[in-house]
Amino acid sequence: MEISYRRKSTASKLVHLYQQGCGRVRFPKVDHAEYPEAVLINTAGGLTGGDHMAYQVALESGAGLTISGQAAEKIYKSVGNTAVIDAEMQIGAGATLEWLPQETILFDKSRFRRLNKVNLEAGSRLIAVEATVFGRTAYGETLHSARIQDGWKIWRDGKLIWFDQFKLDGDIDAEAARPAVLAGAKGIATILLADDVASTYLETAQTLARNSGVRAAVTCRDELLIMRVLAETGYDLRRAVARILTQLRSTLAGHSVALPKVWENQ
Repeated sequence: MEISYRRKSTASKLVHLYQQGCGRVRFPKVDHAEYPEAVLINTAGGLTGGDHMAYQVALESGAGLTISGQAAEKIYKSVGNTAVIDAEMQIGAGATLEWLPQETILFDKSRFRRLNKVNLEAGSRLIAVEATVFGRTAYGETLHSARIQDGWKIWRDGKLIWFDQFKLDGDIDAEAARPAVLAGAKGIATILLADDVASTYLETAQTLARNSGVRAAVTCRDELLIMRVLAETGYDLRRAVARILTQLRSTLAGHSVALPKVWENQ
């Protein structure tokens, strides 16, 4: 899937769209939204071994866009091959991209790899989240045999500023129970703010982490603020992530900003 936006006069407008297979996108009209919204849809209802979803998002100078997902992405049992999601984001000078998909849910015997690549130009901003739940905790599901490899690569003006990889393979429940890994958490999220002045929001992010109701910590590397969130259930993770994102986005905007409506329907 390919999506491109350009700033025209005072608004951001879609200038290119290409979609095929089970990947679709819809553009709801939202009153009082900070930016136009694009909702990604997987009409297949989930991914299994060998499936590959690829997204390319490009914002020209000064454009703005909020991307979310219609529902939580589900990674089902595989007979051997890996389900893959790749995203490439090009954010032009002074542009803002909000990458706000809902959580990814892994099922037992699933195999999953995801890599998000982001290229930022001067004065651009990225607000992003990726959240993963290890089995539907409300159903008592466990992952005794699964694989996940999840990562980010972020460049600012052509210079690599962050490369992160997270991998679990085998008995994920047992691995996640280890204190040095996830200490028993059933869900994990990474929230990112890439901005020339990201460090000025560190204190705000630390307060949000302390008041999240789950385990959360934050650090800042110059123009990149990174928050990790761990929770005992998928519900707790979702609630904490929604609260953090709402308050962080509102702080950046200078007024109250609600999450995309699709977040309210789950």
